[in-house]
Amino acid sequence: MGFLDDLKKAVDTGEFNSEAAKKVIEVEKKADIVAPTGGAEANLEKRLKEAGIKTVTEEEATFNNTEYDIKMKALREIDMINKQIATITEIEDMVTASIKDMLVFTEELKEKFGDKFEAKDPKYVDLLGKINEVNMKFNNSIINN
Repeated sequence: MGFLDDLKKAVDTGEFNSEAAKKVIEVEKKADIVAPTGGAEANLEKRLKEAGIKTVTEEEATFNNTEYDIKMKALREIDMINKQIATITEIEDMVTASIKDMLVFTEELKEKFGDKFEAKDPKYVDLLGKINEVNMKFNNSIINN
């Protein structure tokens, strides 16, 4: 008889009662349990199916990965386009704000130097010309509409 059998007999008869012996018996009982029929792979397939997880072939996985890569590339492209649109919009807003500031400034200059302009003071001719040029370019533009 082997050591484990002797130990088991001692525990069964009450001659040896320790935690170690109880563990040995527990291990022996577990060793006697028969694995489910169909093997581990069949059991795994069953559990995956119950969990709603689909297994795929290597070809299917390659196809799925390719489809994923194509969709991700399209999404990255859309993201890049959206960033460009955002940049253009930001620049447009800054330019519009600058033009509006410039038009406000030209109006302030007209008020400040209006009497000089009306008197046709030669020192102010170039300034009035520039104010008129800016107003003609931008006053009736879509910025003010």
